[in-house]
Amino acid sequence: MKGWGEAISKDEIPRFARNDSRGYFQVKENKIKIMPPDLAAKIAAGEIVERPASVVKELVENSIDADANNISIHIIDGGKSLIKVSDNGSGMSKEDALLAFERHATSKILKEGDLYSISTMGFRGEALPSIASVSDVTLTTKTAGEIAGTQIKIKAGKIEDVSDFGAADGTTVEAKDLFFNCPARLKFLRSNAAEIGNIQDAVNRLSLANPEIRFKLTHGKIVLLDTAKGSDLKTRICDVIGNDVAKEIIHVESKSSQVSVNGFVSNSNITYPTTKGMFIFANKRWIRDKGINYAVLQAYKNILMTGRYPLAVLFISIPPEDVDVNVHPSKNEVRFKNPRFIYDVLTDALKNGFSQKNYPEISFAASIGNTIYADGVRESAPHYQEITFAGTQTSFFEKSSAKPDAVNFDELNFIGQLWDEYIICQNENRFYIIDQHAAAERIAFERLKHGYYGSGIKTQMLLVPEMLDVSIAEKDALETAAPIIKRFGFDIEPFGDNTFAIKAVPEILSGNGCGSLIKDMAEEIYSLGKTTRIEDSIDEILIKIACFSVIRGRYLLTRDKVKSLLTQLSAIDFAANCPHGRPVIKDISRFEIEKMFKRR
Repeated sequence: MKGWGEAISKDEIPRFARNDSRGYFQVKENKIKIMPPDLAAKIAAGEIVERPASVVKELVENSIDADANNISIHIIDGGKSLIKVSDNGSGMSKEDALLAFERHATSKILKEGDLYSISTMGFRGEALPSIASVSDVTLTTKTAGEIAGTQIKIKAGKIEDVSDFGAADGTTVEAKDLFFNCPARLKFLRSNAAEIGNIQDAVNRLSLANPEIRFKLTHGKIVLLDTAKGSDLKTRICDVIGNDVAKEIIHVESKSSQVSVNGFVSNSNITYPTTKGMFIFANKRWIRDKGINYAVLQAYKNILMTGRYPLAVLFISIPPEDVDVNVHPSKNEVRFKNPRFIYDVLTDALKNGFSQKNYPEISFAASIGNTIYADGVRESAPHYQEITFAGTQTSFFEKSSAKPDAVNFDELNFIGQLWDEYIICQNENRFYIIDQHAAAERIAFERLKHGYYGSGIKTQMLLVPEMLDVSIAEKDALETAAPIIKRFGFDIEPFGDNTFAIKAVPEILSGNGCGSLIKDMAEEIYSLGKTTRIEDSIDEILIKIACFSVIRGRYLLTRDKVKSLLTQLSAIDFAANCPHGRPVIKDISRFEIEKMFKRR
């Protein structure tokens, strides 16, 4: 290129040259440039291949679209060293296999109209070339009836070898050394355990969506998932979540002319601290949708405690043209043509399921003194269950009209219990209903808070440590959260493989199995570490422990236990609500009752 001010010929004038005052052309360098192909491929791959779980998801979706009914996934080092997906699907010819590594090559989208009626899993034609551009890929495939299959080796997007190869019908893709040529992306991957957890989540979702297919997931020599072929949905849920959920889930179903909802949801005995147990599928594709989550939680409004989420495996069937699955590169977010209608059908399905007899119903029973009256029949009181309340301070109040004067709970007259959940009391001028769980929870919370910010939470060594078995992802969360969990009075230690020993618990939890609570805490602390400081969430963790420590549901209390509760309420600062925000006590004056019965 000629220098500034140097004469050039007309043919050499670049597109964006300019003429100076002397008639000479000066070269101006373009600001807009075309990326080198290798760089463009890596950026495009970044949209599809975020982490090893993304590779697994894309490859398994291709296997599903190939009509496979047996899919095996093998990983090493959390998928960083190796991801191998094998299926018994339709396979590909040599020509198709080579085309599959070209960008935008697809067997599913042939005309513009197909974009608005997508019914397959992988459809963009970008997965294989994107994966091949950031790893060392070997594809082996064979169609039924062919004598030999085809093997293609590609490294960093460049084909290194194509050959005939003896193989079973179907396709196997091996991706080795993921992101070997993208060190910046590689260093942002998490620990092996965390990446295994992400992969397991992805395979679990695909397995739930396709119970007719056998899925096997292994990491090294460890089998993480192995399902049966041809399962029904309930059996598959048990395979993925655990057999103990079988008796706790409810079938739900609702249909309209355009939309149907089908699946299973849990009763109030199975809950989670996050939405991890909510599996929502649109046309068998797992999706994230805040509106749908909100609709599910609204159906549970009077069933679950605040901050708890159900197990829900729900399938929405909708005409493909009424849902846009091409909103996000990961294909996890969708746009519905008529979302409000879908939310209504979903809510109806859950409410219909809850109304069936297989959901636990609360029967009417009022206990007064030592006698229970149920539906007007006088019966002997059942055996009293021993309940231990937290031994410290808290007092609270909420009234139906204006806030009453402070009450001395110690001086209230205990009348009886309503439905084994509410304590009925009176004094000279007022009638009181106390939520026994909310009251005990507030007392426990104040005790824990006083200990945490004071001399420390008192602990109780367990005579025999409680063994806690966890998944690989839960193990990573526990190891990360263990030092923080210790501050709340727990002492846990690794006990080989995926087992931990719980050696000590807060004194307030003595006698309670704490495994599920510790898992919840670890998950919450682990997730908090990514978004906020743990100090900002101390109260939420203390609330969780307090809730776990006290009476839940229907319990018949002895008069002495009620007296103990009232005494502890008198000893703490006045407060209207439990830590979750629910009212602890309601009251009504004698004047209001007499007015109600026209005595005034």
